[in-house]
Amino acid sequence: MEYFRIAILISGCISILFGYLRFITDEKGHVDLNNYRFTGGLGLVIIGLFEGARDIFSRNISAKSCSALAIFVGVLLLYLGFRL
Repeated sequence: MEYFRIAILISGCISILFGYLRFITDEKGHVDLNNYRFTGGLGLVIIGLFEGARDIFSRNISAKSCSALAIFVGVLLLYLGFRL
């Protein structure tokens, strides 16, 4: 049971990291480190989560909706992993 819990927690962290990195990169896949040095791009991530959730509810498949869905699934997996 403990290995299953660890696998759920690791997959939740990977899912959140995947969604986070998709939000802070530009179209070419680069991260502007001068802009994100202190904040880590949290403003972009929070705005992207709202826009992605709006796209999910309107049933529009976009890059932001995929990233938001990855973060939401990661948070759900972390919640389940800590509840087990």
